[in-house]
Amino acid sequence: MILSYLSIFLFFLLIALVYYRLALRFDIVDRPNSRSSHTKVTVRGGGILIPVAVLLWWMAYDFQNTWMILGMMWIAAISMLDDMFDISRLLRFGIQFLALSFAFWDLNLFSQIDWYLLPVFYFFGLGVINAINFMDGINGITGLYSLVFFGSLLAVNEYLPIFPEQLLSYQILALLVFFIFNLRKRALMFAGDIGSISLAYLMIYLLTKWYLVDHNPIIVLFLLVYGIDVFFTILRRLIKGEKVTEPHRTHLYQYLVNQVKIDHVIIALVYAILQLLINFGLFIYYGEYPNLTIAWAIMIALSLIYLALKKRIREKYHLN
Repeated sequence: MILSYLSIFLFFLLIALVYYRLALRFDIVDRPNSRSSHTKVTVRGGGILIPVAVLLWWMAYDFQNTWMILGMMWIAAISMLDDMFDISRLLRFGIQFLALSFAFWDLNLFSQIDWYLLPVFYFFGLGVINAINFMDGINGITGLYSLVFFGSLLAVNEYLPIFPEQLLSYQILALLVFFIFNLRKRALMFAGDIGSISLAYLMIYLLTKWYLVDHNPIIVLFLLVYGIDVFFTILRRLIKGEKVTEPHRTHLYQYLVNQVKIDHVIIALVYAILQLLINFGLFIYYGEYPNLTIAWAIMIALSLIYLALKKRIREKYHLN
């Protein structure tokens, strides 16, 4: 097994090296602008390893969950094109909706819930896709947060064996290779839309699969740290009358990097470790679902800490 995983790791490393060279040759790069948190031209689209890992798992394990795979290929393709060109928002949204439909069909969702609940699942799915894409702004943050997500699901699998272990393992190996190029002070590659959106798609698929087993919505706490930053940032922008789809630098992690001048990797580690502590304390340590009161208390406490910290930074650096 160890040799098998080592060979897969080396395969992903080869894919990453080849892509890095091709991206430089064909100018698939991210050039910094006034809203960027980086200052150097950097290869974009290194997250291509994520759909490659899913496709490799599909081929290695009897071509299962084909509808989900089709959705992954659609959403990865349009995201890669968006990394290379300027794709219209409407087209991207349409493909994301289609890909989610494939994922839900694969899970037999349409026959397991009442029809009037479908908009909730689509709203949540599209929201998570765009939220994780919004949060992909500094070195290591998407990769480390995703590593915590898939690693935590492996732990949950010990008492609730519903997730494909090899699929989770392949994703972890792909992320470890990606870290070689991204988890550093001066990143060589960014995940790009193909990375962040493909990861979000897979997270939605696995969380929906989990929900359909026990119908417990508390599992969304697996995305609590990201969720708090995205929710309150969007809420504030809506209150100020700003367009939430336009690029900005008003997430807490962006304040910490751009104003407070904390290193990218440190911020990414803090976000990942916070989420890991939540997952461990609520879902892994006791091997069961958390008490609802405790879960609400954690959400409220973390939200208050977040708001207080962000308010203090805005006041100190005179931010709107």
